[in-house]
Amino acid sequence: MMPLFEQVLDKYPESVKIVFKHYPLSFHKQALPAALASMAAAEQGKFWEYHDELFINQNSLSSEKYLEIAQIMGLDLKKFSLDMMRPSLRQKIEDDTADAKKAGIIGTPAIFVNGRKLKKRNFSEISRLIDDELADGQNMEIKK
Repeated sequence: MMPLFEQVLDKYPESVKIVFKHYPLSFHKQALPAALASMAAAEQGKFWEYHDELFINQNSLSSEKYLEIAQIMGLDLKKFSLDMMRPSLRQKIEDDTADAKKAGIIGTPAIFVNGRKLKKRNFSEISRLIDDELADGQNMEIKK
């Protein structure tokens, strides 16, 4: 999805904000730990970089891999490990999950533009939704 979001941000640099929401699917045993790890990386300003590394390494995710990625990225490992256990980060993920369920999401990724679900994940469709919202004078927020 990142190439699509990069296109959107290039076209609408002042009007669009990308918001990432976690929805760790229960059948994926590493989904919640990966979400917690990305949130811990976010505490050190490295969410997107860490997120990208998780996807590159998605077939080898483990507690050790989360620390390895953090170390390669130059994160403070003690802070990273402590942040992964912070109840407030787990609560944020639980809140995101509740929002997804309330919105009827059953899989990922799901993309919304100001609360309107994107039906086709392509640039022309997302541009159409954004242009509609901008015509209505709305500030843009895209949730993934």
